[in-house]
Amino acid sequence: MRPELQNYLLKKFPKLYTDCGEQKPFTQFGFECDDGWFRLILWLSRYLQDYIDQQNQWSEKYPEQYLPVKQIKVAQVKEKFATLRFYVDGGNERTQSIVSFVEYMSGYICERSGRTDDIVVNSKGWNKTQHISFAKKGDDLNYVDDTELRLLLKDDPNQLKLKI
Repeated sequence: MRPELQNYLLKKFPKLYTDCGEQKPFTQFGFECDDGWFRLILWLSRYLQDYIDQQNQWSEKYPEQYLPVKQIKVAQVKEKFATLRFYVDGGNERTQSIVSFVEYMSGYICERSGRTDDIVVNSKGWNKTQHISFAKKGDDLNYVDDTELRLLLKDDPNQLKLKI
């Protein structure tokens, strides 16, 4: 991910992206993915921090009804097996469920461009979630969506396209 995008996330979410120990991969390497997943990571970060802050405010005000949530510290953000991996220390079952869902969704978003149409993965060797336009000649690729859905969406001018 470009340094300016990384710096934006660090500035906006200092509680999440704090130094969580010298031996943690995030401290050493930062964000190990391409720019296309920036918005996905931004939305995830925004949701997680808002949820933690709100839950902890409510737990102070209504301790009988709400449990506090341990502040999340990001341990690693990377691409692995064609999806986002977002490893954290802290949180609760709900935050882990949201992280799992976002990791799943990343498999349908181009890691390089953020596009959601015509996404392919290499069926042999190294897996990478990318738009078909990034494919190299001779790549053995599989679309992540079936043919019927791709044809339906191709004719839809209102199809959502995530762009940075």
